[in-house]
Amino acid sequence: MTKTFTEDDLVRFLYDELNEDERLEMKESLCADMELRSRLDELEEAKSALDAVTFKAPSDVVSRILYASKNLTVSS
Repeated sequence: MTKTFTEDDLVRFLYDELNEDERLEMKESLCADMELRSRLDELEEAKSALDAVTFKAPSDVVSRILYASKNLTVSS
């Protein structure tokens, strides 16, 4: 019986979150199903692009956040 993998399964495979049996089944399916392999390739490209993105908040924003966190009063 051939398992149908979902987008979530592919993401879990990409992030190494499948158990050993699921991983083996996924690898076998990736060898046999070029459409599934193509979708995984697209997800790998997207992951690489996300990994390359850096976010930098303006220093005045960081300063205001730090100031507010140091001067925060909690009311009961």
